[in-house]
Amino acid sequence: MRQIKELEDGLVLMGDECMRLLSLSLKSLVNKDKELAEAVLEGSKKVDENGTRLEEKCIELLALQQPMASDLRFLVTTLRILTDFERLSRYAWDIGKITLRIDTEPMLSQIDDILELYKLVNGMVKDSLKSFVTGDVELAKGMGARDDVVDSKYDAIRRALIDQMVRHPSSIDMASHLSFVAMYLERTADHACIIASWTIYRVTGERVKIK
Repeated sequence: MRQIKELEDGLVLMGDECMRLLSLSLKSLVNKDKELAEAVLEGSKKVDENGTRLEEKCIELLALQQPMASDLRFLVTTLRILTDFERLSRYAWDIGKITLRIDTEPMLSQIDDILELYKLVNGMVKDSLKSFVTGDVELAKGMGARDDVVDSKYDAIRRALIDQMVRHPSSIDMASHLSFVAMYLERTADHACIIASWTIYRVTGERVKIK
């Protein structure tokens, strides 16, 4: 069905744009680039608008085409994944807002670990979307183990930031900001797992929760 392919293409573009915005939001934070942060906020709004358009297409197809079996599962899972992408766009927006709030506080060394965490998370989201498009169930099932690695690194960053705040109270504001950024990335990995779970449902019809 041509409309299904168009929806799939739109979903991939939306996922790519979400991760681009997350990357830019981190860049704005590292460089304290408020102009770039404003661009991220604007981009997040456009992602939401695009998501609404894709949702409307899904609903229209469900209502008019009365799809069966795999096409029906594709439309249902696409609607759910659009919600995940809206959350990722929101995380980019939140990080952009942090950039706008910070002033002269010096950046902390833990930002390097956060950027490494982003690389892991970015790979998970891209592979989860790839598994959804290609129907690669094994790739989807591998997300659980990768999420464990992200959780471990997130916990180490969180502990390091708490220690930073205890030892250097003057850095509490920046450490708090970075704690939120790390948490947003950890949650992004959780969404990759959710997308992987929907991939398995799309392909097999089986409901499996990957975490």
